[in-house]
Amino acid sequence: MDNKLINLYQKIDKCPFCSPSRQNFGGGGKSLKNPLQHIHGFGTISPKFMLILINPTYRNISSNPKYIGPRFPFIGVRQFWKVLGDAGLINKKIACKLPKRQDWSKTHTKQIQNELLKNKLFLTNIVKCCYNHSSYPDKRVIEAQLRFLKEEIKIVRPKKIIAFGALVFKILTGESIHLSNYWNNISRLCPSTSSGLRSKYNENISGLNIKVLPCYFPIGRGNPNKAINYLKRIK
Repeated sequence: MDNKLINLYQKIDKCPFCSPSRQNFGGGGKSLKNPLQHIHGFGTISPKFMLILINPTYRNISSNPKYIGPRFPFIGVRQFWKVLGDAGLINKKIACKLPKRQDWSKTHTKQIQNELLKNKLFLTNIVKCCYNHSSYPDKRVIEAQLRFLKEEIKIVRPKKIIAFGALVFKILTGESIHLSNYWNNISRLCPSTSSGLRSKYNENISGLNIKVLPCYFPIGRGNPNKAINYLKRIK
């Protein structure tokens, strides 16, 4: 991994929101110490797409404080990788053969790392703090970690960004949209399969003004089928 990213993630691991001496502002108004490890980003530098989500949860096996190894989004969550495989962003055969969380091994993590690198992708979250619930992070946590995201984007320098979910899109661009309206307008005005890349929205976090394309969250509270269709079009 790029040395600048390593240094950045070392700074993130010292996050005051997860320190044993500070409160965890992860949501729900609770003041609990957060034992879970931060989840970093992973992928190639200067990728075709930087995939950005909101925050990780305990379902990622690398969040376990006893886990040693690479930490990046959705390790052990095969549903996410199946969406990327069905959309053609990674090898579908590899994605479909991934096991359930309890059977996930270092070999499967390595397979995913290779797919991200081979397909020129970089995967990360806005908030790197990991929580034991699926609620959105507190606004204070998001605002505090935007400086890390700014640095991360400037190091990675993606050609385009895919924002998973309307909240992520708003944080990156400052614009509020309805995903269904956005894609319906794209389909009506620009019916060709490549037109989805002509986003009029840029991120305003890093100062690089990188084009941002919105997409439904791919699992859980999102819409996997629509995410697959939109990712196919973006690709």
